[in-house]
Amino acid sequence: MKLSTNRLYTLCNKYQWFTNGDNAQYGMMFERNKEGASLETLATIIWICSTGWRERDILKILKEEADL
Repeated sequence: MKLSTNRLYTLCNKYQWFTNGDNAQYGMMFERNKEGASLETLATIIWICSTGWRERDILKILKEEADL
């Protein structure tokens, strides 16, 4: 399963994810996505830089939104 960078960006804005990360970290997350990082890896990255979210809830949303 995969997410486009645009879709990942939209989800981060919609759910207010990554609010504790800086611009460099945000860029690194998108780069990892372009390199084919798993949804599990992306969920962990997002969770580390977010407040008020559980990693498994982020992963669930990513899986629901991913291209099958």
